[in-house]
Order: sequence, then structure tokens, then C-alpha cells
Amino acid sequence: ICEQYREEIANELWNLCQELLTIVNDILTPNARNDAEQIAFYERMKGDFIRYEIEIASTNLKESLQNEANHCYLNAKELAENNLPAYHPVRVGIMLNYSVFCFNSKSKTDNALKIAKQAYEEALADYDQLHNEEMRRDAHALMKSLQNNMKHFAKGPGNEIEEI
Repeated sequence: ICEQYREEIANELWNLCQELLTIVNDILTPNARNDAEQIAFYERMKGDFIRYEIEIASTNLKESLQNEANHCYLNAKELAENNLPAYHPVRVGIMLNYSVFCFNSKSKTDNALKIAKQAYEEALADYDQLHNEEMRRDAHALMKSLQNNMKHFAKGPGNEIEEI
């Protein structure tokens, strides 16, 4: 009974992710009209939905899904790095989610730590330039999550993380 219920839930999750990916691809992204912030956000969303699919996918699908999610995250990362300041919540959120993807889905702990640490340090260096209080609050929360993940990703001494 448990296996049957697990399969039912997995199918529902898969269908929901597919529906959301269709909305992002067919409606949201085309309506973004070259707005780099929005497109980067949607690319991250696509990576996230595919990451959820990876969790329930059969073994023979996982590799292609990992490649697809990685492609989405790299697109989002490139757009964010080229168009948004390091402390921007969308950019920090992309790096947070991409580092989690690398850690969980690709089992690349060193890469996950490198991505999170670089994003954190870049955001921290420019954080004082952020004057919008709502964005500052959002960036701070995301940076704190990056910080927590770095502690989780770190493997022993030499990876001390500066508190914000």
C-alpha cells in the first residue's frame, strides 16, 4: 500500500512540475520581453522544477534531467551575473538554488561550496550599497541561507564562514 501511495504521489508531483514548466516556457518567459531579471528568475524556476523531477525520476531519466536542470541554472546564473548586482535577491537566490542542486543532485560538494561561497562573498562585499529596505531584507535572508548551506557543504577545517 505504501509503495502504491508513493507512486501515486510521485506521479502527481511529476504532472504538476510538467504543468508548471509549460507555464514558465509558454507564458511567463515569452512575456518577460527581454527583462534579464525576470528571465533569470524563470530559468531558475525551471531548474528548480526539474530538480524536483530528478527526485522521483527513474534511473535512466536522471542524467538527462540533471543536464537539463544544470543548463537552466547556468543560463540563470549567466543572466544574473551579467545584469544584476551581486547582492540582488534574484541573483543570490539563483546561486543558492544552484549550489543546492550541485550538492544534492550532482553530488559535487566541492563545486556546491565554491558556488555558494563565491556568491556569498560577492554579495557581502556589495551589501552596503543596497539601500532598498525590502531588497536588503530579502538579500540578507538568502545570504543567511547561503551561509547555512556552506556550513553544511563544508568538509572540516579551513572552511570557516564569516557571520553576517
